[in-house]
Amino acid sequence: MAEEKVQQRQQQPAQPKQPGLFITLFWLLPWKIIGILLAALLVSLLIEYVGMSFIWFSEGAEHSRQVMLTESGYLSEGFTRSLLLSEPAVVISHWVQNVYQWVFVDSGFIDWLKGARQIQGKNGAVAALNRVGSWLAMALWEYLQATVYVTIIFAIRVAILVLSIPLFIMVSLTGIVDGLVRRDLRRYGAGYESSFVYHHAKRYVKPAMYGPCMLYLAWPTAVWPNLLLLPSAVILGGVLSVVTGAFKKYL
Repeated sequence: MAEEKVQQRQQQPAQPKQPGLFITLFWLLPWKIIGILLAALLVSLLIEYVGMSFIWFSEGAEHSRQVMLTESGYLSEGFTRSLLLSEPAVVISHWVQNVYQWVFVDSGFIDWLKGARQIQGKNGAVAALNRVGSWLAMALWEYLQATVYVTIIFAIRVAILVLSIPLFIMVSLTGIVDGLVRRDLRRYGAGYESSFVYHHAKRYVKPAMYGPCMLYLAWPTAVWPNLLLLPSAVILGGVLSVVTGAFKKYL
């Protein structure tokens, strides 16, 4: 029997080693955040393209431009003070302008976009290539403009999420404290312990954190941030309260 147990242990595949806290915080977590942001940007662009083709086709890129102006107004009016920055609206607007300058102006994208529309008929192979670029720019002009506007909207919303971090931290701490209090009451009162609730509620912690953020970043129309961020923070706090409250009695 002992030999069979030893053989079974040897046949079992070795479980991969879990990364440490330092690697998780400073390497894995940043890459996960970058992946989530890129996925949200891609989804928002696809939604905008589909909307331009089938829903608000009469507006074209003007739809995304109006959303950009509205979102800029939400940033300047609703974030005059913050725990992270002294003048968040001014600083974030400066950052967004720098991102726009670096991604679209310094890269030559805007110059190519404007110059391709002004190309007249010329002779030669180079001129033929220029005419192809001009035709492509003319055909996709509205979509290229919308790409610029959606990227700026995305940068503004990311900045709003960063400024909302204290809100999520406060609600998360409140939910954890509430759950720990209910756990202690259940522990000292000989209450019923349900591992079913704990394990199922634990699965919703990450979706409660990532899902509303991606929904807000990919939302195709202008939306007041509190309409999505406040319910998202409450949901996250509620999930954390349930998880900590249903945690096992004895460690």
